[in-house]
Amino acid sequence: MSRLLKISIVAVSAVLLLGCPPPTQTVVAAPAPAQTSNITSSRMTLFYDGFDSVKSEWQQGGGIWERKTLEGHLAQKSDDPKFLNALYYVQTPKVLDGTVETLVRISYVRPTTIDPNSPADQELLRALRYTMGAGLIFRIKDTQNYYMFRLAGEEGVVLGRMVRGEWTDICNARVRDFLEGTRIGFRPDNWYRLKVDMYGSAITAYINDEPVCRHTDPSQDIGQVGVVTFKAPADFDYFRVTNRESESRSQ
Repeated sequence: MSRLLKISIVAVSAVLLLGCPPPTQTVVAAPAPAQTSNITSSRMTLFYDGFDSVKSEWQQGGGIWERKTLEGHLAQKSDDPKFLNALYYVQTPKVLDGTVETLVRISYVRPTTIDPNSPADQELLRALRYTMGAGLIFRIKDTQNYYMFRLAGEEGVVLGRMVRGEWTDICNARVRDFLEGTRIGFRPDNWYRLKVDMYGSAITAYINDEPVCRHTDPSQDIGQVGVVTFKAPADFDYFRVTNRESESRSQ
């Protein structure tokens, strides 16, 4: 008997004795490679203040500023119309590329009645609707030269630039363009998150993480950063400055 036949008989005998079927070959498809991004990024905090303690880095220009350390808020308490822009900014870091953000609420009391025949009341109504507000300042050279992004009344926001004491609107977005609701508008004592990304010549401003203004700044000036109010008392819950710590590519 040939060697091959002997091996076959032995194999069949083993199957019959053990009561199990002969082995079969199973083909398993290889899993698809996982789709992963080849870009990873992280952020580095350059400065943070939760306003629950006293910090010496801050300077102010106008207004009446108070740290309410028990509540963890920074308050600008003056509503004097002579204080047009009340500034509060840090000496360091000076930022060229980075992100600044804050959580802010305007703490004015809206009058219950407004006389349509009163010039003073009409001016107040205009300020409430279009101008008074609070927000962020950045790329500050001095108190006469800086960028600002802030709430602008109950019905909008403004991104603009002060150059040698002269103000220019860059973007004046209305809330109906980026908020949804039956009664659109910013409200006193509601908190709003304001954020500005400035990287290279590109500036993007956000309300509650919604981009509302974009601008190209060819000068790309480095400067200080901080918060601001305009014709209104306001509270700030925190202030943060971050930067893109790293961006790496993997093959």
